[in-house]
Amino acid sequence: MLPDRERHALREIEAELLASDPAFAATLSGHKLRKSGRLNLLLVLCDVTAVVMLLVGLFARDAALVLWGTVSAGALVAWHIARTETARKSTEDDATPAADSH
Repeated sequence: MLPDRERHALREIEAELLASDPAFAATLSGHKLRKSGRLNLLLVLCDVTAVVMLLVGLFARDAALVLWGTVSAGALVAWHIARTETARKSTEDDATPAADSH
């Protein structure tokens, strides 16, 4: 356990870091990483489910499973594209903050 003086100094450093670079502070705290990991897991599980629906529907000759597997695969492709575009834009925004000020 840290003494009160050192805890206060640490809180001041954290506040200054949060004010100067919120993205870096969030990365250090790990909140952003954990949330991103859960989202990636959900996306992978959805991908696997869509593929299983398609394969089972094809082998069982069940038109409903093939239809819903195709619809969900299309929606997942759109989700992947949207995530990629969002990540690309946020990376560009983080890399070139001076371009926005002109």
